[in-house]
Amino acid sequence: MEYAKCRDCGEEYSFRRKELGYITCLDCGQRSASMIANYRTRENLRNMAPHSFTGSAEDLFDKHGS
Repeated sequence: MEYAKCRDCGEEYSFRRKELGYITCLDCGQRSASMIANYRTRENLRNMAPHSFTGSAEDLFDKHGS
């Protein structure tokens, strides 16, 4: 079985994944996807209420006990 090298961590992952267009292993891909989702959520919250909160969504929920 052929393997490709992850761009972020250097670990080997399935070459079939690389053929699908992914340049990272599953772990690094998940981390990247989570960061993008968090950013988009934060931006959506800011767009819905632009003058009410400027911090991160995590800080908002931590302060209110949710």
